[in-house]
Amino acid sequence: MSRLSSGTLSWTLIAFVGAAAFLAAADATAPSKNDLSRSDYYLRKFESRVARARGQTIPLGYEGTEALKRVKALQEKFPNDPGVKALFERTRKALLASKGETEDVAANAADYRKLERKLVETFEAEAKTEWAAFMETVKASKDPILKAFPPPSHREVGIDELGGRYVVLEEFEYPTNEFTEMGQQYVFVGSGAQGYYFVELSNRAWIGAYEAVKRYRRFINQDVPEGMKWTLVGKISGIQLLVPQAGKKKTLTLRWGWTVEPVAIRVADRTCSFANPELKLGGTFAGEPRMEAIKEAFYTVKTVPKDATPEQVVETYITAIKEKNYPLYLACIDPARTTANKGVSLCMYHWEWHQHRFAAFYCQVKVGKAKVRVIKGFDSGSKLEDAFLTAEDKAKLKKVSGPLIEEAHLTTKAFNEKGMQYGSPKPRFLRRTDKGRWYIINYPQPF
Repeated sequence: MSRLSSGTLSWTLIAFVGAAAFLAAADATAPSKNDLSRSDYYLRKFESRVARARGQTIPLGYEGTEALKRVKALQEKFPNDPGVKALFERTRKALLASKGETEDVAANAADYRKLERKLVETFEAEAKTEWAAFMETVKASKDPILKAFPPPSHREVGIDELGGRYVVLEEFEYPTNEFTEMGQQYVFVGSGAQGYYFVELSNRAWIGAYEAVKRYRRFINQDVPEGMKWTLVGKISGIQLLVPQAGKKKTLTLRWGWTVEPVAIRVADRTCSFANPELKLGGTFAGEPRMEAIKEAFYTVKTVPKDATPEQVVETYITAIKEKNYPLYLACIDPARTTANKGVSLCMYHWEWHQHRFAAFYCQVKVGKAKVRVIKGFDSGSKLEDAFLTAEDKAKLKKVSGPLIEEAHLTTKAFNEKGMQYGSPKPRFLRRTDKGRWYIINYPQPF
């Protein structure tokens, strides 16, 4: 009996092993559930990262790399399996999306950058004319120092002889050579071997001339980097014994140098500026009094229509930045944010950043459709509510609710000249009161 049981068991084991081998051979034509599940796990992780990126470029990372490796292996081994085909297609779409959203960029999308070059040429011509006239005045003055180095020795001449004379300093570098001594700011020009001039910065003359250069950079040409070598013309105002070295720790010894009060600055191939204490701003750059009249010829949009939609206001805002139309830029922003000194300062600060981004990072912006909601007051525009409210009801509700304030929300996507999305979509918020004009609230938001 035991022998029969043993034989029966042996044949049963042989049959089981054979069946398992047969099933394994059959399964070799399809991927295992575990392989599909693990591939799907990593792919879902990668798809989630891609979705969170909202169109901007992201690296594969660990999950993406694992997903691609696993799906590739499955596709090579089981190219006709429906489940593998579905995984492969999802992986392909996720990979494409990870490379960033693209947009067909208009052929003239970056033409506004040519506008800046035209403005540079126009205002450089103004600068050449004004600087030439100014230098004629300098040359006609009493004993101007047109060749600054070597400077006259303080042992040979005194301030009575040099005071008030013009001096032309051709290698003025600010803020590279700025230093502070006894609470006063200076920029040194020269060296221990050549001798020194100390240009005074702690006065209205410097502020007037330098701020004019900054206005040129804001409204005409943002390519005026700090640290350039400028030509500065000033008048000798005294002589000082100072340490011409930046920083609190001084390693140099005291040096004699003639102090200079700034009068004019020449930024080569760009502009020139002049200190003028009679002006409210303390100075002006070449062509500045006629700046808006000159630039107006280049503007394609000059005003914001009263009935402009939120989308149109944002598009006008973009155009204003591209065309360097600062008054139009301000007209798009909530007036509450453009008043008072702090508001004006912030508007200018973010104007400069917008100028930089449109010059360096993107050239075309896609404006999404706005969604509008009431955040305060009574809106009688709902047809559903109108079916239940009488005219008297609406009038009473409007009276007690105060002014109607609406908010519009939309998103913008920025693209570079090659059509690749830059960063993620950005939110835009606008408001209007009592069905008036729409104004942008979050104007500092990059595109």
